[in-house]
Amino acid sequence: MYWKNGNLINQQFLDDADPTLVPMVYEVFRVFRHKPLFLDEHMDRMFRSIELLGFDKPYSYDQIIAHLNELLDTEPDRIGNIKIRLSWWPEPVLEIGYIPHRYPTPQEQTEGVVVSTFHAIRNTPNIKLWNAALREKTNNELKTKGVYEVLLVNEEGNITEGGRTNHFYVKDSILYTAPLVSVLPGITRQKAIMLSLELNIPLVEKYLSEKEVGSADEMFTTGTSAGICPIAVVNGIRLPESRPITMQLKEAYDQLVELELGPNNYGW
Repeated sequence: MYWKNGNLINQQFLDDADPTLVPMVYEVFRVFRHKPLFLDEHMDRMFRSIELLGFDKPYSYDQIIAHLNELLDTEPDRIGNIKIRLSWWPEPVLEIGYIPHRYPTPQEQTEGVVVSTFHAIRNTPNIKLWNAALREKTNNELKTKGVYEVLLVNEEGNITEGGRTNHFYVKDSILYTAPLVSVLPGITRQKAIMLSLELNIPLVEKYLSEKEVGSADEMFTTGTSAGICPIAVVNGIRLPESRPITMQLKEAYDQLVELELGPNNYGW
C-alpha cells in the first residue's frame, strides 16, 4: 500500500520509477510497527532541501505527517523503510510508501561489511535531491563488485560519503568524517556525531584519501537501514578486526534506536 496525492493505492511497494526529468526531493526512514525513526529530523531536512532549491511548499509539515499516518494505519505491524518523495512538474506530486530494503545481518553488524570506492560526486551534496544517473551508476557498481556499499571519491582523490550512507574512520583513537560542505547531512551521521561528543570521543572533519584507506584503524558507515555499520574490507584491503570506537558508538546508537522503536527493531 502507498499514498499518492490523496489516494491510497493497493501496491506492496512504492517501486515505480523515480522521476528523472524533473526535480524531486525525498526522504527515507525506518518504520517499526507504526513508529517512524527520527521522523522530525527527516522532515526538517526535507523542508530545508525545498528551501535551498527555492521551490514552493505545496504541503505543510502537518499535512505530510497526517498522510503518512493514513498509510501507517493500513498496516500497523509492518516493518521496513518508507520513502517520501515530492516532485513539482507538471504539478506537485507527493508520494509516500514502503520501499524494498536490506538491513545488515547480525553477522555483518559485528564482523563488518565489504565496500569499494567509486569515483563520483553529488552536484548538490547538502540537498537530498534525487540523482537518477548517480544512483544507476552506484547500483551497477554494487551489483558488479558484490559489495555492501560504495564510497564516493571526489576529483581530489578523497572519500566523501557512501552512495547511500555517510562515512567515518578512526586513526589513533580519533574519529574522522568528511567535511559537511561536501556530504549529505545524514540523520544517522548527526546522531553519531552527537554520541561521539557524549562519549568524549575526539572528532575531526577531515577527508580520507582513497590511497590511504589501508592506514585507517577502523571504518564504518552510517545510514537509515544499517545504522552504524562497521566496515571489514575496503578495495580488498582488510581492516583490523578490533573496532573499539566503532562498537562503542554502535552500542550507544542501538540503545538510542531501541528507545525510539523498541527491542528487536530489525524484525529478525
